[in-house]
Amino acid sequence: MSFSFLFFWSLFFLVASGILLSIVYWSVKNGISPMPTSRKTKAQLLSMLPLISKGIIYELGCGWGTLAFPLAQKYPNFQVIALETSPIPYSFCQLRLWLYPLPNLLFQKKDYLNASLYDSALIVCYLYPQAMNTLKAKFEKELKLNTWVLSNTFAIPSWKPFIVNEIDDLYHTKIYLYKFVKISNAEDTGEARR
Repeated sequence: MSFSFLFFWSLFFLVASGILLSIVYWSVKNGISPMPTSRKTKAQLLSMLPLISKGIIYELGCGWGTLAFPLAQKYPNFQVIALETSPIPYSFCQLRLWLYPLPNLLFQKKDYLNASLYDSALIVCYLYPQAMNTLKAKFEKELKLNTWVLSNTFAIPSWKPFIVNEIDDLYHTKIYLYKFVKISNAEDTGEARR
């Protein structure tokens, strides 16, 4: 066995191990691994996107960018900001954007809890139940009237969806579309209503 062969495979193993360890570390830290949206779910989700007139589109926890790119293509006249904290998926998205540039798409290595959502027109997310509970309070504080929220799989606690679609897949995945319209009183604070 030659030295260069051993060096190459050792280097490959170290890089692959580093990538895997980074993904595992950030998955534990974030409470969820970067999961790509299935093709069937993505098609249904994209068909549910609402008409918007102005504002910014945010994808919270964009993972590998499987929704960010179609969002930017679907809304070419809107700025799409995709947020991700895990360095490997974020770097992958940046590389993909460099290879396939979309002028209205911006990836930011940022925690969505630290992002200002005051200027949003549409928020798209595929997170987990605890994150949706935390985001509920953030949404109720920051979203302006008529902001749309589209959530893959996980509902916003106590909010009433505008539409719920169930995908015909193994998990019966649900997609929730909310329109933040009104907070009427203390008893139903934060409910998005039709």
